[in-house]
Amino acid sequence: MMAKLAGSRFRWINEQLYTIKSDEALKLIQEQPELFEEYHEGFRSQVQSWPENPVDVFVNQIKIRATTRHVNAPGGLPGLANSRVVIADMGCGEAQLAQDVKKFMPSLKKKKIKIDVHSFDLKKANSFVTVADIKNVPLADASCTIVVFCLALMGTNFLDFIAEAYRLLAPRGELWIAEIKSRFSDEKGTEFIEALKSFGFFHKSTDDSNKMFTRFEFFKPPEDILAERRAKEDKKRKFVEKENKLEALETKRQKRPEGEWLLKPCIYKRR
Repeated sequence: MMAKLAGSRFRWINEQLYTIKSDEALKLIQEQPELFEEYHEGFRSQVQSWPENPVDVFVNQIKIRATTRHVNAPGGLPGLANSRVVIADMGCGEAQLAQDVKKFMPSLKKKKIKIDVHSFDLKKANSFVTVADIKNVPLADASCTIVVFCLALMGTNFLDFIAEAYRLLAPRGELWIAEIKSRFSDEKGTEFIEALKSFGFFHKSTDDSNKMFTRFEFFKPPEDILAERRAKEDKKRKFVEKENKLEALETKRQKRPEGEWLLKPCIYKRR
């Protein structure tokens, strides 16, 4: 009976987080901080039944790219001018990514790679986490080289998170996203990809080999690539038309939040 009650509570909290705006979610957790623990206790239970945890995939990707390639080299991790890799883990939960990266950092001493991970969520679950609404986090413009959203596009206004990722990323910085397949309006997430491209991102890759999750990689193009693209589009007289895609997206969002049509909320069936 207690297990059933806990499961019901988890489903209710989950539904709230998917069907309200991020600032409302922050207020909810601030007023009822116990909801955060209850949610993550239920989430941990869910993870146990998964064949693969996407956080583990991201951690492994960081480790492989850090140990086999130099920073900013082809196939290596993107870094700032000083070769420091700075990661923003948005909606980090209990900051597993930051904790796992910290564990393997000593093995990178010989390669002289430094990786900083900033973890953000609605409640400070531990010392790794900074409390924030992830549409507005306390980091400077172009201060990060990787932004991660691992099952974290939960608010109805999640495109605000994407705009914040673009602000945070330095040129050539990468955006990593993992989301549940059932949330996408089409099989390959094409509409989702196009929406993110409207914000200025270039689509790098899609990995849908997992039965439950799809992973996407995007990157923020440097100014020289943007200038080249603008020149080509100007020549073809399509630049104004493409610029209006973001305006059209914003108009659509004003009428109906993207959490209702671009990514369906992940709502568990009531039992």
